[in-house]
Amino acid sequence: MEQSFLKELIHYNKPKESPFRLIGAGLCMISVLLTGYLSHQLAIASFGSLGIFTFLYYQRLPLKQLLLRLLIIGSFLTLGNFLGMLSTHASWTAPIVVALIGFLGRFFFRLHEIAKPGPFFVVMVTAMGTSTKIPLTKIPFMSSYFFIGVIFALIFAFLLHFMEKTPLPVTKTSKSLKTRIIADPAVIIDSLLYSCILFFAVYLSMGLQLENPYWLVVSCAAILQGDTLRAMAHRNVQRIFGTIIGLLIAAFLLNLPLSIFETLVVITLLFVTVEYFIKRNYALAQFFTTPMSLMLAMLAKQQYLYTLIQFRFLGIVIGSLLGLLAAYLINTSLSFYNRTFHSKQ
Repeated sequence: MEQSFLKELIHYNKPKESPFRLIGAGLCMISVLLTGYLSHQLAIASFGSLGIFTFLYYQRLPLKQLLLRLLIIGSFLTLGNFLGMLSTHASWTAPIVVALIGFLGRFFFRLHEIAKPGPFFVVMVTAMGTSTKIPLTKIPFMSSYFFIGVIFALIFAFLLHFMEKTPLPVTKTSKSLKTRIIADPAVIIDSLLYSCILFFAVYLSMGLQLENPYWLVVSCAAILQGDTLRAMAHRNVQRIFGTIIGLLIAAFLLNLPLSIFETLVVITLLFVTVEYFIKRNYALAQFFTTPMSLMLAMLAKQQYLYTLIQFRFLGIVIGSLLGLLAAYLINTSLSFYNRTFHSKQ
């Protein structure tokens, strides 16, 4: 019997996963944050905390295959953020850069069957780069700080590989790019539609002149992560509701007289909490994603709290609604494409 929409929204999943993955994620975050803190370079903490998203692509694979996959993903993340920062010096290129990275990410992750979070974090760090105005000469240094996070991710993935005791999956035979496209011909049109939506999302965020405009783009990309149109509708409601609660938590935390070290500890705890809830209930995860993001933004830019809260709320609501509309358009377009494709076979 089909569950009601409301019951699906509040459903609490109980996935089977190793507790070592949560511990590894927390150690990645605290390691890079402390590296920045102890070296008196908070830019390392800010940018490196993005690089550790590489760890979230960990899968139970043979060691060589695992490290190669994570290195490629980490390099892709670094490249996306680098190009995003470069685009700030010619703002008209920002929508093109995000759309191009979005297309390549959607295409690559789908063809290689890389499970969620898929291209989401690649789009996220690229969009963040387009919102980070940095002098041209300093961009390579910021990218090197970003890659420090990737290195920490590789180190802890290496350690986690030996700590997990579940058997390794059977190694699949490698396939050529042509073979993969023939097996999934809709990947090209899907990636094109995805990149077009991201192009419009960046263009809209820049036109509205939102503070930290990447929040709109990231929200749109987050909704498009859903496997079905119904799942995307769930994410839309859960993200908006979770953000409202998260903003209240953020308002409380950001008004506490925390030292920089205490702030780094709180960010780490929030990050682990998000990773715990993200597979269990998306709305609950958003309770902690919002304060974590705002605390990182405060750490990096020292902006006023209420300005951040106001623009994050606007960005997430507009981005989520745009993502839901885009999901419907993509779903409809692909259904027509598949119907035509199969009728001509």
